[in-house]
Amino acid sequence: PKAFKKSTPPRWIYLSSMGASSYEYHAEIAAYLKQHPQVKLAFQPGTYQMKFGIEKLREIYAATEVFIANVEEVQRILGHEEKGSSATSDAWNGEIKSLLSAIHALGPRIVLITDGPKGAYMYDGDRTYFMPIYPDPKTPYERTGCGDAFASTFVSALILGHTPLEALTWAPVNPMSVVQFIGAQEGLLSREQIEDLLKYAPALYKPREL
Repeated sequence: PKAFKKSTPPRWIYLSSMGASSYEYHAEIAAYLKQHPQVKLAFQPGTYQMKFGIEKLREIYAATEVFIANVEEVQRILGHEEKGSSATSDAWNGEIKSLLSAIHALGPRIVLITDGPKGAYMYDGDRTYFMPIYPDPKTPYERTGCGDAFASTFVSALILGHTPLEALTWAPVNPMSVVQFIGAQEGLLSREQIEDLLKYAPALYKPREL
């Protein structure tokens, strides 16, 4: 943030995993966002950001445009009992809606919760949507980097001018490719590759309102 002071404010800041001694850095980011309300924040919390707790990062949550985490991470952040998605459909949808609403109440305008190969959920303060995964072309090799690929692709789509619902269709495409390789970077697709795959997506590959 100190480096930003003499430069043109960015359109977005993407905040993710940082070290155990990084709390003061978060306070600087929060102060910078207060001074530059036109800057949008995407927040994908890592281990230590979850350990800091909601109270210490309350100003970060309040300034967040897009929040993204998986189900287990959100349950940990909120102190909820970890319930599996093996529950009945209605019960699980109720749990997801509760998690989405609780994070939204902290300040984020758009909240996304991923649930691995089962799909993802989005809440915009008005409606809740479920998004299935983009069909795997073959059995996944490993799932390292799926969450990062999903989150960064969603935010990139927003930056390119797409609506949140459009971005929600973009987000699962990169994870589908990344799981075919080892690690979090190999397999990442270009914008053109994502757009091509969306043209040939199955009919059921679309957001569904819950």
